[in-house]
Amino acid sequence: MAHRPRPSRERALRQIERHAFEVGPAPPPRRLTPVEQQLLDGTATAVTDIQPVTTALHQAAPAVGEYRLSTR
Repeated sequence: MAHRPRPSRERALRQIERHAFEVGPAPPPRRLTPVEQQLLDGTATAVTDIQPVTTALHQAAPAVGEYRLSTR
């Protein structure tokens, strides 16, 4: 192989084009393990449980650019 002091963009693109057909179709998705399924379910539960809290925080927060002086 010849010495190439700098990478060539055209050479890299040709190499990608040469090997692009080798990718093929995506494999079918694998089944989740019980631990992964439990983690996914727990994350979904946490998101639905925290929604009322975030809504209340958004209502209580000042608008962008608004400054509220503390009364304490």
